[in-house]
Amino acid sequence: MQWKKERKEIIRFAKKIYKKGLVSGISGNLSLRVEGKYFLITPKSKCYERLQMEDLVLLDMEGKIIEGQKEPSSEKNLHIEIYKKREDIGAIIHTHSSFTCVLAALEMSLPMILDEQKEILGGEIKVAKYAPAGSEELAQETIKALGENKAVILAKHGAVALGKNMKEAYLVCNLLERFSKIYFYIKLLSK
Repeated sequence: MQWKKERKEIIRFAKKIYKKGLVSGISGNLSLRVEGKYFLITPKSKCYERLQMEDLVLLDMEGKIIEGQKEPSSEKNLHIEIYKKREDIGAIIHTHSSFTCVLAALEMSLPMILDEQKEILGGEIKVAKYAPAGSEELAQETIKALGENKAVILAKHGAVALGKNMKEAYLVCNLLERFSKIYFYIKLLSK
């Protein structure tokens, strides 16, 4: 089994997002770029509480399985397109966190509300047009809405957070949820 250190890192952060409530059940997925031309991704339909190193799947940038016995996440196309378009990105975390999902359900972008948002996430977080989960269309809509930012909201679905490494992607998904919560309260109190 290759890339044990990287596999351990994915599992550590998968458990962190699960415990923090950024995903529930078998929702969401994580990936980490390795050697520039491959990436490790979480498998389809596996609860992060029980995730093991051998569950992770190694794919090339065309989606071909290089190593692993499980079926990769159904969102593998989304990860592939992001890695192809954004060479600065080394890790991706797709979440279904509560406050960000409120924005996703309403198809609302997250306007720039605090300085920290601009500095870390890139400013306003746009919503990718709705497309079915796991589809190539969703991957393309995600790329369009993402631009150079570190996060994007997926209409009627969830969100995607990016980073140069897993630690940064984890920071981004936490901040996205925090800013979404603040924005929710702003909208509530301004009525």
